[in-house]
Amino acid sequence: MTAPTPEVLALLEATLDAVVIMDDRGRIESFNTSAEVMFGYRAADAIGRNVNMLMPASERGQHDDLGHYLAGGEARALGRGRDVRVQHRDGSEFSVFLSVGRIPDASPPKSVGFFHDTSLRQKALATLDKERQVNRLYLDLAQVMLVATDRHGVVQLANQRAIRVLKRDHTTIVNSHWLDSCVAPEDRPVARVAFRNLLVSGNDEPQQFEYHVRSSDGDDRFVTWRGVALRDASNVATGVMLSGEDITDQRRAESEAHRALERMNSVARLATMGEMAAGISHELNQPLAAIANYAQACVRFLRMPAPDLPEISGALEQIASQALRAGEIIRRIRSLVRNEDVRRESQDINELIREVHGLLASDARVHDGKLALDLTVPLPSVTVDGVQIQQVLMNLVHNAFEAQGPEHDGAPFEVRIATRVTDAGDVEVSVSDLGPGLAGEAEQKIFEPFFTTKASGTGLGLAISRSIIKAHDARLGYRANQPRGACFYFVLPAHQGASP
Repeated sequence: MTAPTPEVLALLEATLDAVVIMDDRGRIESFNTSAEVMFGYRAADAIGRNVNMLMPASERGQHDDLGHYLAGGEARALGRGRDVRVQHRDGSEFSVFLSVGRIPDASPPKSVGFFHDTSLRQKALATLDKERQVNRLYLDLAQVMLVATDRHGVVQLANQRAIRVLKRDHTTIVNSHWLDSCVAPEDRPVARVAFRNLLVSGNDEPQQFEYHVRSSDGDDRFVTWRGVALRDASNVATGVMLSGEDITDQRRAESEAHRALERMNSVARLATMGEMAAGISHELNQPLAAIANYAQACVRFLRMPAPDLPEISGALEQIASQALRAGEIIRRIRSLVRNEDVRRESQDINELIREVHGLLASDARVHDGKLALDLTVPLPSVTVDGVQIQQVLMNLVHNAFEAQGPEHDGAPFEVRIATRVTDAGDVEVSVSDLGPGLAGEAEQKIFEPFFTTKASGTGLGLAISRSIIKAHDARLGYRANQPRGACFYFVLPAHQGASP
């Protein structure tokens, strides 16, 4: 065998691929260092042996074996490449890309084979494919919509959640324009602004926004989104990634709960007014009785031979005044039981208390009690729904009068409504009595729905009152009154810009 020239040896040692030179019988004449590393044989152990030693044992006997097309010089093998399986000295198999060529002017004929190890590449591709599958699985398992678009808004990726919400096939979403095909038409201006803001934001902080998407059957779903811009190495925005949570059902449930609470509030107001019916009747009977008396007096005056016109005029004025008084009582009752949407307005809490004082005083008389007002003036204004706050006051005062115990000493049972400015500048309203107060167990459960200390109570009054006060960013609480009795109170935030 003719030894390779120094130039050829240098070339063989420089390449990272395994290079094997064979004679026309497939016997190895040259085995470079890269081949030693790749196959695990020393050159001295490989030279002189058939190149088939590098093939798996199961394939050495096949017609299209490695030695055959390396040494035989078939036209279909020479000058081309193919993927083949080869075997390491330790028996492990791996993949290589094999290129075969003849050495010109060699006599007898010789061939050279270049073995490029593709196993690492295939492993990397397999790993990458597995990672893609896992990532896709993560995307599809996510309970939020995940949508990625390019900078023009064309969808590049949509997970299974997005497909289910939109009720569309994956192929009809990907490569479609997100804003024009998936966003509800009336919300597209909002979505375009949000999309543009993501692209020009210049940072990676997620932005939040909300708009409707439209499914294939025309159903609009309300989605709250978090979005970030996708950027290249130069920090140029190349697209956006959107994460959306379908909150349509949640909003509907909240709306239903709100309507249910409003209905409960209305029922509670009617129930409280029903419990106060005796006092309300007394409040109305006073002006009605006065109207009847003045009307009878007018009849008597008119039947006199010489009617006293000034007396008649005075009586008619009293009739008009008492009619207005009765009408005002009815107006207050109607305002308390009407079922309207919540309206928050800047209010004087003392004025709200004075408006409902007449009805509450009537309830006090029915219970042989006395209602006292201890109102701090001036007070900061508060932003409240006046009817709801009056409902809470009516409930607390009515409960207080019904709380007088059997040990009451016979003196008028007094309930006091007080207002004051807290150290934080907010407004506290309290309703206190001199009754027996609350036992330890009752104090812990008093605000729970359906818990009541009254034989005929529903147990909803305080629970609804607490929900009303909570909706005003306040808290309805209880503390023992001094020297005895109970005190229910709530603190309302002062209206911004108002001063005491």
